[in-house]
Amino acid sequence: MDNINSDVWDLDHDDATTERMILDHTQQKLKREFTNTGYRAGLDASKTTTMQEGFDQGLSYSIPHGQTAGTVLGALVARRTVYRKLNIVCPPQVDALIMRLRALTHTQALDNNVTDNDPTTESFKTLVEEANAVLVSE
Repeated sequence: MDNINSDVWDLDHDDATTERMILDHTQQKLKREFTNTGYRAGLDASKTTTMQEGFDQGLSYSIPHGQTAGTVLGALVARRTVYRKLNIVCPPQVDALIMRLRALTHTQALDNNVTDNDPTTESFKTLVEEANAVLVSE
């Protein structure tokens, strides 16, 4: 039995060597599995933390802008409704401002690339100023 391939049952190796080989193989496999699991868990935790921070920051910016846009839009719609009920011709800028406010998107109100504390876009500020001017003038 000079050829190792002829020893089907591996009787030439002692039990201690075989057990060490099996333990070493098992240990390496467990190490890889735990490393992969730990890496994935770390990524998941990092993503969750980062996404939550981004959500919290975005929400803190979005709520006041949404309230402002909603308040101005509500006042303009109410003004238009009063004009219609009284059979008075509604100024065309009221309808135009209502349409612009209804078409407003998040990216038109907030600039994601701004690093200071006020990410409000100039177009949003202008739109709100125009709406307030119409509401005050009439």
